[in-house]
Amino acid sequence: MVLERRALVGALVVAALALVPAAPAAAAPAPAPASVTAATKAAGWTGHRPEPWRPWIQEEWTAPAGRYCSFPLEVRVVSQDIRVRVLARHPDGAVKREEFAGPLTVDFVNADTGASVRRDAGGSGAAEYRPDGSYAWYTIVGPAGFGFRAGDGLPKGYYILDGLHVISFDADGTRRLAVGIGDRENVCDPLT
Repeated sequence: MVLERRALVGALVVAALALVPAAPAAAAPAPAPASVTAATKAAGWTGHRPEPWRPWIQEEWTAPAGRYCSFPLEVRVVSQDIRVRVLARHPDGAVKREEFAGPLTVDFVNADTGASVRRDAGGSGAAEYRPDGSYAWYTIVGPAGFGFRAGDGLPKGYYILDGLHVISFDADGTRRLAVGIGDRENVCDPLT
């Protein structure tokens, strides 16, 4: 069953990546940017493969009432072992694509009432950034959490997305669900 799910998820990721517009083809791969650290170079990265994995910490945060839920939503980390690696860089050395993976368990808390729910948010994801550092795409193989505000492509809420989901970002920051295969739970609902 696990191998079947992994095969299905792998096929879905390939299918979703086919939907994401590709960057224009270059005549030759770009050399590693000058801003790549000496430690990264010492680890053997040449600019043509993913950089080495490094630890990444999910910080706790609070969204004000009205952003995702009708109440202030707190996210408290219970456990984590997340890692990140850079997959590609823009010509100026800024990150263009990065990949996240690793276990993450969080408590979502209604700050007004103290009600809470615990969720697994330890899926994997890949982010693509514009040259200005803003998001262009975020691909999730869940479970993982993501917020949508009023005016975005899903009803306002903070969702645990399980399965394959691709979120696109307009230049103005509007978030849209470009691909949604799997379950979505708005964690605001059980906390209301």
